[in-house]
Amino acid sequence: MTDFQNVLGTILIGLQLLCALTALIKFNTFKERIWKGFAIYVIVIFLLELVSKVALMQHPALRKYYYDFFVIPFEFFFLYWMYSHSLKNKKLFVCCSVIYALSFVPHFLLFKEPPLVYSFSYVMGNLMLLVLVCMEFYNQIKTDKIIFFNRNMMFYVNTGVILLYIGSLPFFTFYGLLLKEPALWNDYYLFFMMANNIMYLLFTAAFIWGRPNIP
Repeated sequence: MTDFQNVLGTILIGLQLLCALTALIKFNTFKERIWKGFAIYVIVIFLLELVSKVALMQHPALRKYYYDFFVIPFEFFFLYWMYSHSLKNKKLFVCCSVIYALSFVPHFLLFKEPPLVYSFSYVMGNLMLLVLVCMEFYNQIKTDKIIFFNRNMMFYVNTGVILLYIGSLPFFTFYGLLLKEPALWNDYYLFFMMANNIMYLLFTAAFIWGRPNIP
């Protein structure tokens, strides 16, 4: 990992802290369950990342399973809930969650190496998220909400999710192959880290400039 990538990692935890503090300050202004949930989500993510950096940094094997089977599933399950709530369709949450959960089955039946599972489950989780992202954007475009995008909290969230999760889909789809090409892996990992930083800036912007309800 390069020095610049390490710097981006340090900046990321700072941006996650900023986002969590902003969410905490704005928490009582939210009446809707979706935004209270999102505020709690970014706070929890910051705490989980803090645990990883403070307690698990010297235990890479444990840290990998911590992300693969706890942090990343938590992120996907919450985002499925958030999008299904925004789209007012609870069946989407159940459907996406079940498909994503089933993507871990090959780990116990076929695959022996964690990177294969990481790639497979992450790709499946992303594909479900891609469907929800497209549905959310379509929902915004067909209404007047798109006119007030600068005040639309979900617009900021959706843009951040697209940039990180959908943007990193090729990276994790071909993760095993990219490991054999260190230069290419480093370039894509750099994009992943930059997208991660920008996503949390967008999440913070959602809390600062966004409004829970727009015309």
